[in-house]
Amino acid sequence: MRYRNFGTTGIQVSEIGFGGSRLGGVFAGTKGSEEGLNVLRMALDAGITFYDTADMYSQGEGEVLLGKAFHGKRDQIIIATKGGYCLPAQKRLIARIKPLVRPIVKALGIKRENLPAAVGGELSQNFTPSYITQALEASLKRLGTDYIDSYQLHSPPAETIRSAEFAETLGTLDKLKQQGKIRFYGVAADTPHDAATALKYGGISSLQMPFGLLDLEALDGVFAEAEQRGVGIIARGCFGGGLLKESLTESELKATTPKWERILAYRALAAESDQSVLEKALQFCLYAKPISVTILGMRTETHLRDNLRYYNAPPLTQAEYRALCSLHISK
Repeated sequence: MRYRNFGTTGIQVSEIGFGGSRLGGVFAGTKGSEEGLNVLRMALDAGITFYDTADMYSQGEGEVLLGKAFHGKRDQIIIATKGGYCLPAQKRLIARIKPLVRPIVKALGIKRENLPAAVGGELSQNFTPSYITQALEASLKRLGTDYIDSYQLHSPPAETIRSAEFAETLGTLDKLKQQGKIRFYGVAADTPHDAATALKYGGISSLQMPFGLLDLEALDGVFAEAEQRGVGIIARGCFGGGLLKESLTESELKATTPKWERILAYRALAAESDQSVLEKALQFCLYAKPISVTILGMRTETHLRDNLRYYNAPPLTQAEYRALCSLHISK
């Protein structure tokens, strides 16, 4: 595993990070917690030191598993969690009765994508200083730690980022930093535009945003500005939300995304060098030097092994990188 500077924070992070959005939860099976703990520990053994989670992931269970997995090894890992979403009543209830629900979900063969929207409830956001302070304290408790390395505000839209209340919340995070409860703070943005809007605040040390072969907009300016300001960049969505999987047929791609032509072109380029598109996708993110860490979603040992294989694939040449970028312009 290789490591990079996390902006100008003085922290070093592994080039790939553990994305914990699917750890735990009612769809993880009756052995989901055990499997989650095992894969987290295996990731650290492989040299992965950066762990991205959020208070809303699996109704807080993601943070709990992270804390349990690394009890006694806190100084070996970098924890980046998030706050700002409010769980609806349905999800809070599920969190309390999860051990009872898991066997039922497995027995009935219920899939996440088949659940009616009403079952999960509607998420809302709250970025007020009081709510974020409460959310941070709750995350510390679930994680079993007295500090968080990088606390991120979770998906605030640009209009929220521009508000006076948001600036007040950042002031509160400054105070929490002075108290030692967080080392640094940042924004996990949904778009490069939202990330660029957050850069107007000097105290922000990290920005998370979508980036990959299907999301190249960050190359249009926000990467350069963030790098110039010494902000650590966390890239997510390297594999295009599953759209780069080679198991998808051409007809399935056409029905799913307007970027289907570009995906087929990526497949053709990858085939020329006898590599998979997923290998090319990760190596593309690793080629982008402004990025501090690329987070990859993992839940099982198979996910971890696959991601490590993509990581150890041959790096891109400059010509290959330019060829992949050119498809962003032409398709």
